Amino acid sequence: MKKNEELFYLIKSLSKSEKRYFKLNSQTNDSAEYLLLFDAIEAQKTYNEAEIKTFFKDKAFVAQLTTIKNYLKQRILQSLRNYHSKISKNAELMDIIRNVEILFHKGQYTICQSELNRAEKKAKHFQQNVLLFHIQDWKRKIHQAKYPQDFESLKTIILKQKDTLDATNEYTDLLLANTNPAQFSLSHKKSVSLQNKTLKTLHKYRKQLLTKNADKAKQTLENLIKEWEQNPELLKEYFAMYFSVNNNLLAFLAYKKQYKEAFVRILLLKQKALAIQNVSAALIKEKLRLYNIELEIHRNLKGLHTTHEIITEIQDFIKQHKTLIPTNYWLSFRFQFANIYFLKKDLTTGLQWINDILNNQTKTDRKDLITYTYWLNLLIHHESNNGFTLRYLIDAIKKYIRKQKNIDSYEKIILKFLSKTVELDPIEKRKAFTYLKKELEEHPIPENTLGYIDFTEWISRNC
Repeated sequence: MKKNEELFYLIKSLSKSEKRYFKLNSQTNDSAEYLLLFDAIEAQKTYNEAEIKTFFKDKAFVAQLTTIKNYLKQRILQSLRNYHSKISKNAELMDIIRNVEILFHKGQYTICQSELNRAEKKAKHFQQNVLLFHIQDWKRKIHQAKYPQDFESLKTIILKQKDTLDATNEYTDLLLANTNPAQFSLSHKKSVSLQNKTLKTLHKYRKQLLTKNADKAKQTLENLIKEWEQNPELLKEYFAMYFSVNNNLLAFLAYKKQYKEAFVRILLLKQKALAIQNVSAALIKEKLRLYNIELEIHRNLKGLHTTHEIITEIQDFIKQHKTLIPTNYWLSFRFQFANIYFLKKDLTTGLQWINDILNNQTKTDRKDLITYTYWLNLLIHHESNNGFTLRYLIDAIKKYIRKQKNIDSYEKIILKFLSKTVELDPIEKRKAFTYLKKELEEHPIPENTLGYIDFTEWISRNC
C-alpha cells in the first residue's frame, strides 16, 4: 500500500453501518467538501488520484488535496473510535484513561479516583496488564497531587506498578521466545495471566514437537484449550487467541491424519465463533487459517460431496468479509480449489478455477501462485488429452518462466514429458510415467515446489 492510498483502503474497509454512522455524524457546515471527497473515493475500484483531481478541478480544495485527505482520514478514525467504543475491554479502559487525563487537568481528583478504581477492577479481571500499569500510574499521580507527603501510600502504589510491569515484561519475553522455541528457554515460574500462560504453553508445545514427543504435545494443547473454556469471559474477550490455539491443535491432527477428531473440533470451533459479535481482522485471519487446514484434510479424502460444501462455505465467508481480506488470500484459496479438484479428477471444475485466476490476473498477484497455476493448467490439459491446447500452453509457460529465471532441469523434463505423451494410449502413457519417475530421481523436484503441486503424487497415481 502506497502512502497516498491509505485513505482509499480505509474507506474500502468500512462496513455499511460504519459508513452510515460516519455520514450521520458529519452533517455540519464544514462537512460538504470532505464528504464529496469521501463519496468520490468510495466509488473508485482502484485508487486514482489523477482522476480525483480531474473530477474536482473546479473545486478550490483540490489545490490542497493532501491536507483535506488527511483531515478526512482523521474524521473517519474519530468516527470509528466512537462507533466501536465498546469493541473490547481494552477500548473501554483506554476511554476511561482519556477521561481521567481530562479530569486530572481540571483538578477533579475525586472523580478521577472513582473512575480509576472502576478501571483497575476491570483491568485485573480481564488481565490487561499494560493498561493496568497506566491506571496505577494515574492513581500515583492523583495521590501525589492530593497527599504529596504520604510516601508510604505512594510506595505501595509504586510496588503494585512494579508487579504489573513484571507481568508485562514476562509477556514480551514470551513473545520473543515463541519466535524461536529452539533458541529460547523459559523459567518454570508459574504465569498468572492466561495470555502469558498461553504463550508459555505454546513454547512448550513447539519444543515437544522438536523433540518428536507428539503425544505429549497434543496433550499440552488439549489441556490449554480446556483452561480457556473454564474462563468463558476471557475466552470471549480474547477469542482470536483461543481460536489460534485450536488451529495449532487442528494442524497437528491434520498432520497426523486424525481426520475424524479434527472434523469434530472444527465443527465445535465454528459454532463458538458464531457467538462472537465483534469480528476483527485477527479473528478473520484465524478463520482463514482454519479453512486452510480443512482444505488440507479434504485434499486427502476421496469424496467430493463434503469438499464442494466447504469450498462454497469459504466463498461465502470471503465475500462477506471481502473488505478485511487481502486479495492474495482469495487468490491462494482459488489455487487450492483448482488443486483439490485436479487431485480428485474433477478436471472440468478444476479448469474453471484455473481460468478464473488466469483471466483475472493483476500486477499485485503473488507470482509464485500464478506460476503454479500455469503448471496446474498444463497437468489438467494433459489429463484431458488436449494435445493441441497443451503444446500452445507449454510454449507460453516457457516464456513466462524465462522472464523470471532459468528453466530448471526437472522443469525441462516434465515439460518434455507433457508434450511427448499427451496423445499416447493408456498403456504407453503408463510406461512413460514410470520412466518419468526414474528421470526425476536423478533430477529431483524441490520440496518447496511439491508444497504447491504434488507432482510426485500425480506421477505415482498414473504409473
